[in-house]
Amino acid sequence: MINHTAKLLITFLLGYLFIKWFPAAELLDSSEFIVELVLNPVPFFAAMIAFMGGFLVQGSLLKFEWYSILRLMNGKLHKELLIIPIHLVIIYLLSCFGMWQTIAFSFLSIFYGIISIDFRRQGGHNA
Repeated sequence: MINHTAKLLITFLLGYLFIKWFPAAELLDSSEFIVELVLNPVPFFAAMIAFMGGFLVQGSLLKFEWYSILRLMNGKLHKELLIIPIHLVIIYLLSCFGMWQTIAFSFLSIFYGIISIDFRRQGGHNA
């Protein structure tokens, strides 16, 4: 449980850093965005490192949440289910700081989490 709580905190921290460091929040024109990347590449690379780290941590957290839901469907109620509403609150808080960055961050993490699920091990289709 402590491991998943740490993953929640890391997801929030890295998502927040991605939102704050990504230079496109203020720029509306693509030429301004490219000039900003050429003149100040460090914030962009720092934002991409935070994005990749947070995206991987959030993907593994979503994988765990999926397995928790499957266990709940099998009739096993457990305390790890509390992570799901807390994770939703974290996504809401991130969306308050930057909506489109949070959408990209969350949807790519969901996609990664779905890809990493091992259905054969969990008794899914064609197990």
